[in-house]
Amino acid sequence: MVGYNESLHRSEITKYRTRCASKMTGKVLDVGGGVGCYLPYFNAAHVTVLDIDEVTLNQLNHKDKVLADATDMPFEDNSYDNIWACAVCQYFNLKLFMQEAKRVCKRGGKIYILVPNANSPWDKIKRIIGMKTWEDQEGIYKQYTVDELKQYGVVTGEIRFLPFEALFRRWPRLGHTLMLEVVNDKG
Repeated sequence: MVGYNESLHRSEITKYRTRCASKMTGKVLDVGGGVGCYLPYFNAAHVTVLDIDEVTLNQLNHKDKVLADATDMPFEDNSYDNIWACAVCQYFNLKLFMQEAKRVCKRGGKIYILVPNANSPWDKIKRIIGMKTWEDQEGIYKQYTVDELKQYGVVTGEIRFLPFEALFRRWPRLGHTLMLEVVNDKG
């Protein structure tokens, strides 16, 4: 397809992300699933991939895919056991998404969200040395901070390019990316 750039719809696969994805069981909604990078890592009985980009969904070889906006999902209440949203929530209003995610996720289900750290100390270093940073991404609605995410659940950090990065996970402010884990209390 002319003009289609699959790499724009791929998320980097890391050990930490695959470990989190493996916690996705039962009926899972993969929000912004793009070309299905994390499908092999879910321990799910059934996965629905939701994306707003029709061209991307057409590239995905997966039977259950839905073209829709993540802030206005076409699913009934309590439709999914768990929700995965990796490297997508920076492209829309997180508050609206969380309302929808909690509506369609069963009570006690988990919602995992990975976003770039708006206050990444690594991005400051990258900018100084002339490398691209999170701010250089196109189409960003908002970069989220640790404090903004903490209101929803537990936040951990990921510094995927450092050795022994797991040692720093408990200090998310140092993270280059942030993983939010929400246990749904609605439903």
